[in-house]
Amino acid sequence: MDHYRTLQVMQDAEPEVIEKAYRALCFKHHPDRVPEHRRHAANERMKRINEAYRVLSDSSARRAYDRRLPSGSHPGAWEQFMSKGLVGMFLDRVMSER
Repeated sequence: MDHYRTLQVMQDAEPEVIEKAYRALCFKHHPDRVPEHRRHAANERMKRINEAYRVLSDSSARRAYDRRLPSGSHPGAWEQFMSKGLVGMFLDRVMSER
């Protein structure tokens, strides 16, 4: 799991940006804000969001996490397309907007 991708921030994001992204994602994906039939998925997504924030908001945990990342670890559009395909990218986008 890529914590930066989970929080939708760049690897060099300032702590304030990470916190703002975390709060926005919590507001958007909190299980209490989604229909009943989507609560399980929302719970799973919130677990990923909370874990990403836990790591990236702690400076020492973030440094340790960054050391494990290979350089250039954030794939661009072409790498996403090659790994997921157009339909996979479309479905990711649709599901994240719900």
